[in-house]
Amino acid sequence: MTDKVILLHGLYMHELVMWPLARRLNRLGWQTECLSYNSLNIDTEVLFQRLVAALPEGPAYMVGHSLGGVLLHRFAQQHPLPADSRVVTLGSPLQGALLADRLASWHLGGVIGNAGHNGLFTDGPRQWTAAAQLGSLAGNAGFGFGQLLGGMPADTEHDGTVLLPETRIEGMADHVVLPVTHTSMLLAEGVARQTDHFLRQGQFQAQAG
Repeated sequence: MTDKVILLHGLYMHELVMWPLARRLNRLGWQTECLSYNSLNIDTEVLFQRLVAALPEGPAYMVGHSLGGVLLHRFAQQHPLPADSRVVTLGSPLQGALLADRLASWHLGGVIGNAGHNGLFTDGPRQWTAAAQLGSLAGNAGFGFGQLLGGMPADTEHDGTVLLPETRIEGMADHVVLPVTHTSMLLAEGVARQTDHFLRQGQFQAQAG
């Protein structure tokens, strides 16, 4: 039996952006299902019901990019998953995002719809307390949307949109950083390999050097 992985996209996106990663995971032996949702008008009750319906019996395997990972964090906190389940977040601001707060301070919070109130705004330290294991993958290529909104802090690594510290959360099982941007990580072979490794082993693959 082939294990199933559910993939969830990020802000402004559609399930189509997850297809390249899904195809790579298919080649690595996984069955995949990509879900779409309205990222500017998120109905978490409906989305979480769809996630529950998509889950197979036994351990759950889930991957979320950016906001998708933030929503999977909320889902796992509210819907207990088997202890041998594993979740991988890709470039997800699990602690909330500086850019979302910056938009709100400029009275431009509306451009991200209700995503801010669904985890993108910072509201104090967060933890991973679910029984499932969490692996957080971050990029540090440092080029992207953040440069268009006044730049990112010069003294903090980031993927162009999300700061490295925003991808760390107490209770996660593992964390890895790859030289990718917030968007290019979805196309990177190394990201697919690391995702596959965590889903199978509960830890990311050690990197040379």
